[in-house]
Amino acid sequence: MTVNGIQSLFDKICLLSQTYKRLENEKGENYNLFKVIDMTSNETSVHSAFLADLLNPKGLHHMGDTFLKLFTDEFLNDMSFSTETAIVEREKYIGPVTVTTGGRLDIIVTDTDKKAIIIENKIYASDQENQLIRYHNYAEKNTSEHKLFYLSLDGTVHDEDKTAKHDNKELMEEEHYFTISYESDILKWLEQCREKVVDKPLIREGISHYINLIKHLTNQTISKEMEKDLKDLILENPKYIQNLGIIREAINISVVELQRRFWELLKEKMETAGCPVIENGEYRYALDEKEDRINKYYKGNLNNKRYGFEFHVNDCGKYEIRYAVRMDEPMVYGFFIRGTEDNKRKISNDQEFDNIINTIGESLPIYKPDKAGYYLGEIDWDSKQTKFINLQFKKLDSETLSALAQMDETVSKIAYTIKEDIDTLREKTKDLHY
Repeated sequence: MTVNGIQSLFDKICLLSQTYKRLENEKGENYNLFKVIDMTSNETSVHSAFLADLLNPKGLHHMGDTFLKLFTDEFLNDMSFSTETAIVEREKYIGPVTVTTGGRLDIIVTDTDKKAIIIENKIYASDQENQLIRYHNYAEKNTSEHKLFYLSLDGTVHDEDKTAKHDNKELMEEEHYFTISYESDILKWLEQCREKVVDKPLIREGISHYINLIKHLTNQTISKEMEKDLKDLILENPKYIQNLGIIREAINISVVELQRRFWELLKEKMETAGCPVIENGEYRYALDEKEDRINKYYKGNLNNKRYGFEFHVNDCGKYEIRYAVRMDEPMVYGFFIRGTEDNKRKISNDQEFDNIINTIGESLPIYKPDKAGYYLGEIDWDSKQTKFINLQFKKLDSETLSALAQMDETVSKIAYTIKEDIDTLREKTKDLHY
């Protein structure tokens, strides 16, 4: 297939997409209450709250254990569970965090036989140190039988080494914990729940809005009608079929290059602003040609992330404050500490850094300290005050692609915000010395 042939196919796909978007807008299918009130990714206030209420036999839906029974039938397999007697708790405190115990359980459902369903809910938050190990240890000690679920958008553990391994102890998937996804498992369950309330319009539409939100977060926005037309467009043309491999490779190459251009342009604009990128081998530098990290990011290995850029903020004696931009889902923007002598990152939630954390909280409230202690403050994506664009380079949702289609404008805004925040903390900590 020639370049003109590929261009012709892409033009047809774009035209098809525009047609369906217009129809969806006319029918009001893009209207979603969660988007309207800007509550799409908050794990605690939105997702855990909604799921816990559906699972609760005493939930506001007044459907008894209908939804919980659908869940247990779908996910518990060989474990019996008394849904009629179930009690649902959110953010259950299980003690102060130590290396192997404590924390808060996002959702726990228990029955009178002390059997438990525990759900660790992850939308965009990073894994905490030994998190699954701590929850597993709690369940082993306090329940007669349990299933520990790790729920994420795509059904993968964000950082298995960090959350499920410690010293000689390693939790095994499908034995000690089970992964489930929003994009398929939870969507399927929600569809089943909706079928049970077809004659209860308010509950039905509430679940429908949540289903649409999950489809938005997992980039499943193509309608079945458009999906059929796309398949027909490609599969009814022998030339398109013969060149599917080339077309796929062209898309893969373009996705990698799109991210590479983002980093190159961010580096250029930060240097122009007087904040050059630190390039000294101390961290996973995004544009390291030898490591080829951007290309590896799309190869499926979950460890191929957290690369990016670091910028100097202030020298404070034996410590240096830096600002980092790191690739993750979502991207991480935040302040952290390095030692000036050993160049190693320091645990940022150590008490000796409380003054910096407090300064960030007062001057730059969109940054919050992360629970694992890696950042003095990182962007809180649930904050309505954030000026950053939540770019999703793996998922490539519509918002990300729209922003990257205006690459120069998007990166200029990001660079301006980073420089502004660095200058703010630099001024506030100029006299700080350790």
